[in-house]
Amino acid sequence: MGRRLALLIATYDYQDTGLQQLTAPAHDAEALAAVLRNPDIAGFEVTTLVNEPHHLVGEAIGDFYRDRRRDDLALLYFTGHGLKDDDGRLYLAMTNTRRDSLLFTALSAEQIDQAMSGCMSRQKVLILDCCYSGAFPAGRLAKGDTAVHALERFQGRGRTVLTASDATQYSFEGNQPRGQAVQSVFTRHLVAGLRDGSADLDGDGDITLDELYSYVHDRVVDEMPQQRPKKQDNVEGRIVIARNINWTLPTHLRNALRSPIADDRLASLDGLAHLHRIGNDTVRNQTLEEIHRLTGDDSRLVSAAAIARLQSILPHHPDLPHESPGGAAPDAAESVTKTTTPVLRPSPAPPPQPGSQGLATTPAGSSSSPVVQPTSTIGQLPPVSPTAPPPDTPGRSKPDVTLPAARPTEPGLPASTGLAPTTSAAIPATSGTAPHAADQQQATQSPSAKHPPTRYLARRRLLLTLGAIGLSTTATYLLVGDTSAVAYTLTGNNRYVRSVTFSPDGKILAAGSFDHTVRLWDVATRKQLGTLTDRSFLVNSVAFSPNGKTLAAGGNLEIRLWDIATRNLLGPPLTGSGDVPMVAFSPDGKILASTSYNQGSPVRLWDVATRKQLSPPLAAGSKGVTTVAFSPDGKTLASGGEGGTVRLWDVATRKQLGTLTDRSLWVNSVAFSPDGKTLASANSDEEGGTVRLWDVATRKQLSPPLAAGSKGVTTVAFSPDGMTLASGGGDSAVRLWDVATRKQLRPPLTGHSKGVNSVAFSPDGKTLASGGNDGTVRLWRVTSSY
Repeated sequence: MGRRLALLIATYDYQDTGLQQLTAPAHDAEALAAVLRNPDIAGFEVTTLVNEPHHLVGEAIGDFYRDRRRDDLALLYFTGHGLKDDDGRLYLAMTNTRRDSLLFTALSAEQIDQAMSGCMSRQKVLILDCCYSGAFPAGRLAKGDTAVHALERFQGRGRTVLTASDATQYSFEGNQPRGQAVQSVFTRHLVAGLRDGSADLDGDGDITLDELYSYVHDRVVDEMPQQRPKKQDNVEGRIVIARNINWTLPTHLRNALRSPIADDRLASLDGLAHLHRIGNDTVRNQTLEEIHRLTGDDSRLVSAAAIARLQSILPHHPDLPHESPGGAAPDAAESVTKTTTPVLRPSPAPPPQPGSQGLATTPAGSSSSPVVQPTSTIGQLPPVSPTAPPPDTPGRSKPDVTLPAARPTEPGLPASTGLAPTTSAAIPATSGTAPHAADQQQATQSPSAKHPPTRYLARRRLLLTLGAIGLSTTATYLLVGDTSAVAYTLTGNNRYVRSVTFSPDGKILAAGSFDHTVRLWDVATRKQLGTLTDRSFLVNSVAFSPNGKTLAAGGNLEIRLWDIATRNLLGPPLTGSGDVPMVAFSPDGKILASTSYNQGSPVRLWDVATRKQLSPPLAAGSKGVTTVAFSPDGKTLASGGEGGTVRLWDVATRKQLGTLTDRSLWVNSVAFSPDGKTLASANSDEEGGTVRLWDVATRKQLSPPLAAGSKGVTTVAFSPDGMTLASGGGDSAVRLWDVATRKQLRPPLTGHSKGVNSVAFSPDGKTLASGGNDGTVRLWRVTSSY
């Protein structure tokens, strides 16, 4: 097994009086060293250099990368000033650095790159908490000087580079940097994610470098929207940085295991088996203990299922009953006598029934125990017991009821329709989930059930116990103008949902996530249809082709195209430069547009049939581009990004038609109205977020900005009829706007516990989907169906 080594370099005291003194680097290095050195967390051999001259630091870096073995993990961290020379070359400032003599007094990126290239290790990690240009808010001390592309200086095989930000951004030390023990925003979250294990996003007990980056990225952006960490990598496999020392069973599994309902405990076996498959030694040991404990459950079905699960995990364990080669288990009767639980045996099973999600069960009246028959399903978990999947299993959709307590009777609503907070009521038929018989009987006997609400629904909380999943789930009824909106939550993502989109026929919803997946959902049943996954691909954006046959996904450093019918990739990825935050198909499906966070990167247009890049690309300025959208006729393309400028392009000639400019720091999303006359943009600045509406023909704003949240607006979408605009942002709310009056239609739709990254209307306009940093997708029914 290779060694784990870390070299941490911090510089905050500079002899050059023109270099602003910093306070954070020393504290950054100390905190990171402590967590990396901790044998229970990361177990690195750590060396720290603070305020050393450039020649000593250079020698230390040379020694650090020399004589490394292929299986060593080498982590180099720097915090301090980053500078550039007149030719744009990057230097890291040391205590003796002089700005007028960078070549001889600073450490150049080229030197570090050469040292890394000569290192034999296949796992080299470089973390830079410094950056290089841009404006910064008053009261925030930035590290850096004008534009330098950090990532471009450190490209090579076997290495991963994380930067606190890139090109046109700064790293901030806190509101009061001088004389206080503050840490940079980037390193503070880096240390926190490792120290308390919160960066273990998939719950497997290990914190990989991809997980750590995703965790830090989203928390930095939430706190400082104008600072965007970056990552590039060229490594095989995953790099485990640390262990989650605070790992415990997920709450829903603990609740299920403690539940007095046998079905709850039975369903927990699926989640335990999943954790055993993906987890580290600590996770596997604890899940095995829980499964073993269930073998003595007082429910014969639960104990039998637990025994069967252990048999599949530990096929040769001496304490478990096993079948003989002939198919019979000689000790079966004895096993039943001793444990009072039957042993599950293979037996023929009928084809799965509709809605069974690939599970085959024993026919009614059969004396055989239930038998698990997994079908071929994309992204399916290990074989599961014949019950509905638990909430962490892909495919589980739960109606989410987030309602305040009952309020006074509304005009036209009989007083008898209000429900007491503890009253159960039958869930609407559209929920896709049936209550237990006892719950249904209680709901039927409830006096309030005799007076179902008609046009208006009392705002109330309904609590429905679903034994099949071991959780309490609810459905949200919200008043939207004259109509009510019902929100359902689609779970299964282990990480932030970055993008949601409906297929052109409205039957499928695709959700792209930082957990390396694109999940496909049946909109009518809210069941998961499949998962498109790759552990090396972090998904930022998804888009259906107009014919619904192809799905495009933009992510880290590339674009992928999938065949929806077969779930197979269509050829190799399309590669450009940097992370791809947005992809969009032209209305005729012949062109795919993509953007890049990297400073100066153009908007790229791809021929979908030939998979070739169309020339020339659209030179969208010197700053990063985050969003792009085609007009309904396909003749115009809108792009936006850092700096608050929206650019309009002629798709045929690749010429810029004009710009729409405001004073915001960032344009996160753009959308054309269905008639193509209006463009909406989602904007973020230091004071919060706004939605702006533009007249495409005149390039003028149609009204003052719409105040749409205190933490920035990340996404906008028009309804198919163009009458409603939806927006979402960092304050976790979804807002609906009347396009004609520029007024909100109702109070914000709430339910997400973290920021909203994407909203999309279904083609019929009856459903609004939203995806957020809480890892959920919510479906809001915005018609008067209820």
